[in-house]
Amino acid sequence: MKKLVFAIILLSINSFINAQVLITNGIPTNPTPNPNALLEIYSQNNNKGLLMPKVSLVTTDNPNPLSSHIAGMTVYNTNTSTTTTLTSVTPGIYYNDGTSWNKLEVQTPTVGDVKYSNVTTDHDGWYLLDGRLISSLSSTAQTAASSLGFTSVLPNSADRYLKAKSASETLGAAGGNTSVVLTQANLPNNTYNTTTSSTGAHNHTYNDRASGTVNSIESGSTKTVVDNDFAISTTSSAGAHTHTFSISTGGSSTPLNLQPKYLSAYIFVYLGQ
Repeated sequence: MKKLVFAIILLSINSFINAQVLITNGIPTNPTPNPNALLEIYSQNNNKGLLMPKVSLVTTDNPNPLSSHIAGMTVYNTNTSTTTTLTSVTPGIYYNDGTSWNKLEVQTPTVGDVKYSNVTTDHDGWYLLDGRLISSLSSTAQTAASSLGFTSVLPNSADRYLKAKSASETLGAAGGNTSVVLTQANLPNNTYNTTTSSTGAHNHTYNDRASGTVNSIESGSTKTVVDNDFAISTTSSAGAHTHTFSISTGGSSTPLNLQPKYLSAYIFVYLGQ
């Protein structure tokens, strides 16, 4: 007990003189606190940790059990909210920003995770999907790639979008086109019915050339072909009949560009470090 009191007195004196505190478990190599730290905790055998105060938070927007929100306050929450909302809490370390509690979470990538990045090379266990041989990777990455089904090469993501894998597809399979030429099979399955303006017995009009000169090889007073007057004449009715016609679409078989607007980036897969 005397040793403990003496240690506390010495610690208090040291704290007063240096405005810094060094709490130790064992004898540190350098007994002086780090000049950049207000409080330094030392474990000689590197087998001790900092135990945060345990509290039962209610919601992130409720300061309880504190009387008010205090920026910088850090606690370990033991409570799990009974209902899931945007303000619900689960066990873990929370810090307060002055208006609400925020959970400290570190998301570690899992083998097989995929991400977009502006980084151009492999980094921190993330490998660029560039079509390279699996054998060129580290042993750890080779094992991870094989577990994902990549046995010979990594997929090449250059100029490609990611899509959800269907049940029949092989992981990493590539396909699709940026443009196509529509054929009749690609058009909607519609039937268009068209008719000419007259559908029963009818005749047609025509303009005589009206040159003022009789010019016919027929003899007699009745001539079926004349060009000596100006008149609009009609043919005789020829019975019910139809006419066929064709219309050019004017198309030139130009492919349609199906590529939406995009922002280029690199695609990586996590294979571990």
